[in-house]
Amino acid sequence: MEVQRALAGVNVESLAEAFAESEDVLCQMLALFSTQAPERLAEVEAGLERNSLENARKALHSLVNIAGAIRAYGLADLAKAVGDCLKRDELAHAEALAVTLRLEVEHVLRQVERMRAALAVEPQRLWVSRMGG
Repeated sequence: MEVQRALAGVNVESLAEAFAESEDVLCQMLALFSTQAPERLAEVEAGLERNSLENARKALHSLVNIAGAIRAYGLADLAKAVGDCLKRDELAHAEALAVTLRLEVEHVLRQVERMRAALAVEPQRLWVSRMGG
């Protein structure tokens, strides 16, 4: 699977389709992502560093799920690609992709924090202002 190298971030249009008029649920999903994504990324990196590939794969699977839930499809695809490399015993490639994975997680976290701030002030304005990018 080839992964797009540009930072993809959150697909705000898809997020709006899924959560418009359910901003309370979106707030919960974004809060969950804010907490869990850094933890899962740390587990992936530790697993790669310690050659604990099963732990890394579990963390990647979780990262795919939470990224998909908030429509961060590029992040989900990248986490899948790292996991696929691990399945094929391509550790060097997995480690290289993990660097990009970190950048994508950080990018999505910045978007998520902007969205959470907008939702805290006026939930409906999130869809007007399209807090992506």
